[in-house]
Parts: sequence; structure tokens; C-alpha cells
Amino acid sequence: MADILRIDLSSDAASSAPLSGDLAGLGGRALTSALVATEVDPKCDPLGPDNLLVVAGGILAGTSFPNGGRVSVGAKSPLTQGIKEANAGGQTARKLANLGIRAVALSGAAGELSLLEIDVSGARVKPAPELKGLGSYDTVAKLRETYGDDATYVLVGPAGEMQLKSAAVVTTTPDFLLRTASRGGLGAVMGSKNLKAIVINDKGAERTKIANPEAMKAAASAMSEGIRNHPIMQGLGALGTPLLVNVASAGIGCIATRNFSMGAFEGADKISGETMNGPLTSRPNAETTHRCMTGCVINCSQVYTDEAGDLVTSGFEFETLALLGSNCAIDDLDQLARLDRLCDDIGIDTIETGAAIGVAMEGGMLAWGDGKAAEALLKGITSGNPDSLLIANGCVATGTKLGVSRIPAVKGQSIAAWEPRVLKATGVTYATSPMGADHTAGNMLPTETYDSSVPEGQVPTSQFVQTYFAATDALGLCLFAAIAAADNMDTLVPMLVQAAGAVLGEELPPDYLMQLGTKNILQERDFNTRAGMTAADDRLPAFMTTEVIQPRGLVFDVPEAEMDAIFAG
Repeated sequence: MADILRIDLSSDAASSAPLSGDLAGLGGRALTSALVATEVDPKCDPLGPDNLLVVAGGILAGTSFPNGGRVSVGAKSPLTQGIKEANAGGQTARKLANLGIRAVALSGAAGELSLLEIDVSGARVKPAPELKGLGSYDTVAKLRETYGDDATYVLVGPAGEMQLKSAAVVTTTPDFLLRTASRGGLGAVMGSKNLKAIVINDKGAERTKIANPEAMKAAASAMSEGIRNHPIMQGLGALGTPLLVNVASAGIGCIATRNFSMGAFEGADKISGETMNGPLTSRPNAETTHRCMTGCVINCSQVYTDEAGDLVTSGFEFETLALLGSNCAIDDLDQLARLDRLCDDIGIDTIETGAAIGVAMEGGMLAWGDGKAAEALLKGITSGNPDSLLIANGCVATGTKLGVSRIPAVKGQSIAAWEPRVLKATGVTYATSPMGADHTAGNMLPTETYDSSVPEGQVPTSQFVQTYFAATDALGLCLFAAIAAADNMDTLVPMLVQAAGAVLGEELPPDYLMQLGTKNILQERDFNTRAGMTAADDRLPAFMTTEVIQPRGLVFDVPEAEMDAIFAG
């Protein structure tokens, strides 16, 4: 049975106990949200000591199941003022699972900048003044000097220490590159607790125990084969998520462009996966494929270097290319790579940051397409430049200060790159998800049998994908593996259920995922209601219901009454 490790940072007290009662059998988003929903006052200050920060592996963490090692971070969000979960790759979930830990719940606040050590001997909070103000890259380098390569690291950059509302929680991959649990400002929550880093070392630990190893082996084998044979996963393995740039722009007309004023970008091909493949195959030390966690069979990431072969960034993804690229009319890949590196080093969400810069460009703070000015803005965050701090507090803060009418946000959080006037079920998800405008909560692209552009039928479609992805987040399954399973509902989804049952030692019902996801979302929605949110918060920005998005000529016109009935029963 997996444990929950509780750390009171105010007193340095640590305790652990098996997950039990309503928490038994939960993982990932389901567990972070259950803890926050039941133990946090919905009206509390998100940056005060009464908020709880939870780091939780999924149900499949530490097992042989492919792509099952993502980690969830949860708290009340300083950006949305509601419940929030963000997840990332890396080694955190696997190493916690090997130590017998499903979740770490952090309460209170340390009296000085600190780090948390977790290993086979227990957990300890230690002062860490030497890490103050360090960027993410230097923090990881310094921690590796002390703790070596048997550990993995969870940390915040300067933005987290400064409690800026776009701050992310940073994790490390098997080769110590960076990944981020970006959305909702959860890095600011970690920073408010005076916690710079968590060091997790599973050396000497037993492997994760599986209640039914044979059932897990069969499920893992079937899922691995299903992922490898899926044509989209094969495309992602070849070009990574940048493959989606041309698909979204020229193919569907749904990529965020110039602060969501258009759905296609004339410079899209310059920042596409096809174009990125050039430097990835010609530059020293670049890698066309890269895995963010042990057990990944897609390898959709990459390592992007400069012409001299020095690392610029890794995990140079579609959302970053769209929000910092097309949304800001920046079409220079090297410039975008530098912006991505800065965001990771400072520790801020590229989606929120790109949306904020797009709003700032519309408001006249800098010119459309001026990547160098955007870079200067980001560099000004750590020195306290007022314009830079405005950007780092998100697109709503930026748009409000500059008097911009087109602010692409829901519940205070920026919309992701997929245009909701074209992808209307995605628009329903943006509007109604407890998470705010988060594409990973339930994105839905058009298919041969599904028309994303009509208002009819979008609410039940959104409800299904929201429920499904909430459940796969609880498993710790990566989004793309979850998509591969969803495209094979009769063969691969039962393997997800079988694998979860193999870990938990239970015979789970066929609708287990829908039960798990529904319970999770209803609990999150209840928290947000108690925090003061109403149906008025479940809306896209008004301009999207009146301004036609070109080239598709659409507005968002799903009836509000239908959206208000989502998850009603």
C-alpha cells in the first residue's frame, strides 16, 4: 500500500501513513485534488501558509506500464483562485513510488529558504541559502554537485521565489534536463512556502510492489504495442509535438495568432516540426528524439542546440511555439528556443507568458514579432523591471493594466494555443473545467466522424474528454498515450483498467475510468463553488462569442444553458 508523506514546513515535522479511507487507491490529479478539496479552506490566501501543496505520482508510477510516470502538483491556485493541478514528466513519480510514497503533502511555510530531502532513511528539511535566486539550470547543477545522479529534483526558479503568478514547478528528466508543471502558478505556492527544492533519492529502495504482476505485464505489453502502432504516435516520435504547428495552422485554422485575433499564421512553417528537423539533424549534440521519463515509448521530445552545439532547450513543444511564436508573430526558431530556455530557467509557464506578451503587443508595450524585445522583457523579471513583472503575473494582469479589451483567459488563466471558436468542445472544456483554460483537461480535434465547428453536441463531447483525461491524469499516464488508448476504446482502454487493478489488487469495473474521472471533477467543482465561483466563471472571454476568427469564419456559439448543465447529472 502506498503512503502519504506529510511535511509541516513551519515546524519541520514529517510523518507518513498509508493512504486510507477516501484517499485509498487514488493517485495523480485525483489525489492532489482530493487532498486540497478536503484539507484547504477554499477562501484561503493561495500564497499563505494555510494552502497545501501536493506532489503526487499516479497509480501506475514505478511500474512497467509505458508512459505512466507523470507527476501531478496540486494546490489552490494564485492565478485562478480555485483548485489546480498541473503535471509534468521527469523521474519524480517513479522515485517516490520506489520509496513507497504516492504523495508528498506540504503545509505551512519554512522560516528561511529551504530544501526537502527524501530518501530511504526518511525526510528532512534543511536551510538552503546557497540556492537563493538561482535559475533552474544552476539550481540543478548545484544540487547534483551535492546529491549526485542517483537523485531527481523538484524545484522553483526565481519566479517561484518571487511568488509571481505564472511561476511553474520544475522537474528533471533521467538525464537532468528540465520539464515543468507549468499551469496555474503552483511554483508561486511552492515559493510562498520558502521551499526551493525537493531532492528525492531512491537508492537502496525496493522496487514498486505490484499486487498482480502477471496482469500488469500483459497490460503493459498490449499498451506498448498499441502506442507504437498508432500513426499519430509514430508522427510524434519523428517530429515531436512541433508536428502540430502546420496541422493547427494550415490544416485546421485553429492556432493562436496575434493575441487570438486569427487562427492561422503566415510564418507557421518557419516554426514547424518539419523545419525544426533541420537544426536537430545538422547541429552538434542536438537530438531529434528524447524521453522525459523512464518507460516512455513515444520519445516525442528533442534536444535543441545552437550552431556551436551548446544546449539551448529541451522539451521545445507545440504550445510554446504557438503561444510565444504565432501568438506573438515571432517566426524565428532560434529566438523562440532562447525564450523557451529563459522561461524554464526563470521558472514560468510558456503558455501564460506567451499569452501575456501577446496582450502586451496588442497594448503597445512592444511591437508584433519583436522577439528581442520579448527576450529583454523576460530577462527583466529577475531584476524587478515593472513591465517584466507584469508579464510574469499573467495575461489578465497585463491586459487589465494596459487597458486591452481582448484578454484570452478563463478563471484568470490564459487559454492554450488551440482556438476554441474552431474547436468548440475544447472551448467548452476551457470554459467549464475546474482547472481554468487548460487544453490538457480535454482537448478535442476534428476527425472523420466528429465536426468540431458546429455548436451542437459539443457539451457531451467535452464532458466525456474532461472525465477521461481526469482519470488518465490520476493514473499518471502521459497525454499522448491516453490519446492512443482512447482511439482504441475496445482494446487499450481495458488495459488501463487492468493495469490500475494490478497495482491496487482489485478487480475493477469496466467503467472504472469514468467513475474515477467524474468523482474527481465533481469534487473540484465543489471546491471552486465554495471558493466563490459561479456559472459566470464558466465562460469564454466575450470577444470570442462576437469576433469572427479567420480563416474559418467562426464564433463560439455553444449555448450557455447547455454549458451550465455540464456535470449536472
